[in-house]
Amino acid sequence: MKLHKIILPFLVVVVLGLAPFGFGQLASPEPEQQHRVLGYFDPATGSFAPLHPAIDPDAPAVTPTTGTFTFNFTLTVKATIPKNGIITCTANASVFDTGSGFTADEKAFGTAKLVSGTTYSCALTIHYSWLLSSASTDMVSLDAKGEIDDGIEITATNGTATTVVGADVRSSNQTFGSIKVPANGATTTETVNITL
Repeated sequence: MKLHKIILPFLVVVVLGLAPFGFGQLASPEPEQQHRVLGYFDPATGSFAPLHPAIDPDAPAVTPTTGTFTFNFTLTVKATIPKNGIITCTANASVFDTGSGFTADEKAFGTAKLVSGTTYSCALTIHYSWLLSSASTDMVSLDAKGEIDDGIEITATNGTATTVVGADVRSSNQTFGSIKVPANGATTTETVNITL
């Protein structure tokens, strides 16, 4: 009799525990999610253009567009340079290929050297190799930055260790706008004059 009182409740618990799994099989399948295509709608023409066109595997191979950008900086420093300060320069070149969706963002960084008085100079070079399918119509955005950076020394609360943390004291950004992608293999020189 005792065995009957134990088995019956056990079977009830097992059946009730497995019941949700059985009813789950009756649920209707979820509809397939639609794949979204990112892009933009042009209200003037009523057309939709995808943000990045799909790459056609049968398209002919693209020959890289190569070249060099040279940025010659002249920095006139009127601000006070801190004891641990340095003058830095940064150059950027970025391109978006309208034909394939290829993008590139190139950057060069350097430390300026004192020429005389308060005049510093810095020369940066960016060598590039871009897979552009529409190089003849693509544009390159160029910009440059001059900066005074300071190294702030921080001492640990227990006074046993120090570290140096960088901080911007003064900076100036210049945008040259967009230029056509230079001819393959060309060297393009930009003169940058910045007052800090």
